[in-house]
Amino acid sequence: MNRISQYLVYPIVWFFSKLFLTVEFNNPEGLSAITGKPAIIVANHISFYDSFLLRLNPRSVDLSLYFMGLKSFDSFNMRFLWMTGLVPLVYKLFGVFLVYPGQGIEKNLEMPRKILSSNNQIFIFPEGSVNPNDELMPFKKGAATLATTLDVIVLPIAYKKVLEEGKKKKVIITIGETMRFAPGTSIEAANIEMQETIRTMLATK
Repeated sequence: MNRISQYLVYPIVWFFSKLFLTVEFNNPEGLSAITGKPAIIVANHISFYDSFLLRLNPRSVDLSLYFMGLKSFDSFNMRFLWMTGLVPLVYKLFGVFLVYPGQGIEKNLEMPRKILSSNNQIFIFPEGSVNPNDELMPFKKGAATLATTLDVIVLPIAYKKVLEEGKKKKVIITIGETMRFAPGTSIEAANIEMQETIRTMLATK
């Protein structure tokens, strides 16, 4: 995502988070490890607001961050918001690139490969859809395919909803340690390692 959009959306995200959420970061400086470098952020996906909340980390303004998103949704509300033009507008503001089910993994990875080649960072939710449960869903292969063929940094992030404070939900965002997969590492092995790393982060208080 370009820096101008980052600065424009920050006050909006800050305002709504103050109204509805308490947000806490563990290891907020962890984003510095990927500044100016091609990198893939992988995270679990507890709600539609996950990507927005990362903007509250001051280090996020140093990133040129793009998000992988879908055009089709299971939720009627999201389909309606897409038709109204709101979701496409949000996608544009937040630097979202689309993947299309049925198009094939290689075709869908053309855009993230191009983004990474310019020393940008991409954010992928490998579960593929929102999962509010504690148990992770199996990871899809996109992030692992990129990580094992491009030899770029992978940064795991864990989103955890820990308690209710009155009517406000508290979300803890833990930024993990960087990972790297040598070329030739199997996609399955990379997927398992990324998933187990995030699972361990979620289990840590």
